Amino acid sequence: MKKILLLVLCFTILVGVSACSTEDSNSKESGNKNVTEKENTKQSEELQKITISEPVRGILWAPVHLAKELGYFEEQGLDVDIVTVQGDVPTAPVLSGDAQFGLFGPEMILGFNEKMQGTKLLITATDKFPYSFVSSPEYNSIESLKGTSINGADSGSSPRQFVRSVLKSAGLNVDSDASYVKMPNSGILAALENKDVSATYASPETRQLLLDSGAKMLVDMYEPEVHKKILNSETYEMYITFTTDKYIEENPEVVQKYVNAVYKATLWTNEHSVEEIIEAIRPSFSDNEYLERTIREIKDNGIFSETGDFSDSGFDAINEMAKASGIIKDKVSREKAIDDSFLKEAQKTINLD
Repeated sequence: MKKILLLVLCFTILVGVSACSTEDSNSKESGNKNVTEKENTKQSEELQKITISEPVRGILWAPVHLAKELGYFEEQGLDVDIVTVQGDVPTAPVLSGDAQFGLFGPEMILGFNEKMQGTKLLITATDKFPYSFVSSPEYNSIESLKGTSINGADSGSSPRQFVRSVLKSAGLNVDSDASYVKMPNSGILAALENKDVSATYASPETRQLLLDSGAKMLVDMYEPEVHKKILNSETYEMYITFTTDKYIEENPEVVQKYVNAVYKATLWTNEHSVEEIIEAIRPSFSDNEYLERTIREIKDNGIFSETGDFSDSGFDAINEMAKASGIIKDKVSREKAIDDSFLKEAQKTINLD
């Protein structure tokens, strides 16, 4: 009888220990799950959401896209959404406050300042003017394009200002001697072949494709002497980020974080090969079949900025381009159009790991 009671007692103790062990294990798992969920929630809460507007998905803004793909925005505590804005006023979301930062050309930003719509250039992705000007084979000069239709992208955009400046350099009336149309890069070649347009600006994405198809180079901005002749400067900081004076005043810490991330991506771009850039940036340009050729062309011709800075001669050229295009009437001062304090701070503190 005593043996039976002893066996029952042992069994009871074993069951109790097993139950306690299971309960403790479940408790730990539940606790770990709660900790993980809290950590994820905390990380999500710590990232500040910002929106960047862009007129097109452009490779020349590569440092901005690389800052996202390489995790540099997250390092700075930012959760970034880059939104392509269709239409003739892709800068509108920044002015309205729907986007915090905008990618565009610098000429229009000078125009905003002249109209007392306070905006500032923060950092540039490029140091040189990246476009060239090509025509159908039958045209031998810029002057011969009088009375034709020319692809010039959005009104107010840098490509449109470039096309107008090219025509003006040849003595044509930029308002009456040609008509301007806007078309996507994918449609330019067919438009030239079908004679829907007689000439077009050529970005690095389309330049070699157009030349291989028989287009004639009329203005090659990759040539330093041509660049200086057309723009009176060896530099032209065109693919820029801007924001409003109001946002800078109210959110200086966010502006600094943004510039830090893009500046770090600028350094990364300078230090890495074409192949490495392609691998890192491809998720943002998954449908671009000419990605390798385009990035190689940009790198080989020194178009990407090394520092993110705006040169004095480049800013003077931007002013002249904006004046020639009718965007501004008078020169806009550097202090009114550029806030490089955030970039200078980034240059002091940000390095590649």
